[in-house]
Amino acid sequence: AVVSTQSGHYGRGALMPLLAKTYIYDIALKSIQSMYAKYSLPGRDVYTVSHREIVMMCCAIKAITGWHINEAATISRERCGGQGYLAANRFGPAIAGSHSSMTAEGDNSVLMQKVATEYLADLSTKLRKSTPIALAGLMFNAHAPGLYHRGGKAGSGRDISYIRNILRIREQLLFLELAKKIKDCDRKERFALWAEQEQDLVQHAARAYSEKLISDLCYEKIYERADVELQPILKKLYNLYLITVLQDDIGYFISNNFITRKGAKALKKDFNELVAEIAPHSLNLANGFGITEEMLSAPIARDWVTFNSYDNAGEMKEFEDRVR
Repeated sequence: AVVSTQSGHYGRGALMPLLAKTYIYDIALKSIQSMYAKYSLPGRDVYTVSHREIVMMCCAIKAITGWHINEAATISRERCGGQGYLAANRFGPAIAGSHSSMTAEGDNSVLMQKVATEYLADLSTKLRKSTPIALAGLMFNAHAPGLYHRGGKAGSGRDISYIRNILRIREQLLFLELAKKIKDCDRKERFALWAEQEQDLVQHAARAYSEKLISDLCYEKIYERADVELQPILKKLYNLYLITVLQDDIGYFISNNFITRKGAKALKKDFNELVAEIAPHSLNLANGFGITEEMLSAPIARDWVTFNSYDNAGEMKEFEDRVR
């Protein structure tokens, strides 16, 4: 309903990324659910995902989707103007409910700390088992200039392999930076550094892992397993998601020379083109969620013109009738 009323770019530019993220996050969530289920079954030795990896993935997807629910509900309400305030249109419960999704003994940043902790433990194990050649390669990546990592490209929102590569490098570099800072700390010093001095880096690194994880899971499902007839629109949704990831952390990518200033400017053009390409399919995509008519029992999702054509006394009469 919100999508159908937002014909201008102001609305589409806000809502299409949310629609894309909803699809992408759901694909990633289903993939992680499947891995968790296989891990939990007898005979799991045939599966290659470790317990630590399962924990990291579950923490990451819970935090990312929880934040997304709040963002989607809030922005959708804002784009509905005064209609969004009406209790009958049910944005209130959606926004209130999103706060339970953003809470984990505090907020979801706690889960991001868990992701970072497990990642560093896993990194430490891998480094101890690495060959000298592998270690040399890792150190080279840590100190190589951004020009090398982007392969001389300026940066394109349509170049999927390029974006996936710089997301991978960003994850590596942030965690190597974090590992270097805590390497020689004792337990007390480490806590102070982790919780008070470098919490931004902890959150940034965990977010980088989460976004790269989601990207990798969705790439496999969309490019290698999706039905041929569904691939074109799913690829556009995936591409739009990747562009939003770059835009949300554009300062890091530019300052590390993973994207040039020219490339950063081009991202907006790529973003606008994808929004325009996806918008005509938005209602069909929304219908793909399988939301029933009973679940859509809100005036804004039905005949909102008739609903607003008479004085309904602030919805109170219908409410009082139900109470009686």
